[in-house]
Amino acid sequence: MSDRVFRTSVTSNIIPTLYERVATMNIRIGKRIIAALLVVAIAALGQSAHAQPNISTQPDRASYVPGDSGTLTVTLINPETSNTIEIRNITVYFPWAQYVNGAWPSGANVSQNLAPNWPTLGSAQSGNNIKTFTFSFTIPSWFAGSIFGSGSVCPNHPATRYSTSYHGCVIIGYTATPPQYVGQDASIAMALPTYTPTSIVSEWLPIATLVVLVVATLFLAMAWTSLRRMGKK
Repeated sequence: MSDRVFRTSVTSNIIPTLYERVATMNIRIGKRIIAALLVVAIAALGQSAHAQPNISTQPDRASYVPGDSGTLTVTLINPETSNTIEIRNITVYFPWAQYVNGAWPSGANVSQNLAPNWPTLGSAQSGNNIKTFTFSFTIPSWFAGSIFGSGSVCPNHPATRYSTSYHGCVIIGYTATPPQYVGQDASIAMALPTYTPTSIVSEWLPIATLVVLVVATLFLAMAWTSLRRMGKK
């Protein structure tokens, strides 16, 4: 029985195969990581591609009293440097908006649909990224409010522009994917009722003046009568 010598050719063939498998797995893992990063990047780009407008409101007076009329100016600004924003509709719920007996009171809210020629806010660098809209209102006689403005119910990103719970709120519908809404509080300050008490001087001065006039008239009448009597003698 002769001794047999085994060569290392089999072992040398197995080792490269293991390295190849590890390299292949690394390549696959790397591709999956790159694909995941691409998905995240695309999603981020998709979100940034649809900017939302900044909203501000400004009434034409610092404060009002019940029964006053005024205007509310809504200003929309596109802060994005490269994307435009298409404005589809504007809905204003005034602070006195409330849903009573299945209906909105007159003047409680106003909705403006801008179709079919939707105004577009240009990019911040275009110089055409600001638009204003003005809405008239009359404050009901029963609305008191506050000097600090009335409370509001206005979600930042409502699912719809219509709700019976909204008040003190401006909702802008703008083009996105899908179309979205953004809300902003709209407060209107009310003046405090004032009362000026009547002073004693201002209250009694007219009466005193009348008394003096009456007394002076009596003295004049008596003097006139005395003069006539002396003339007859």
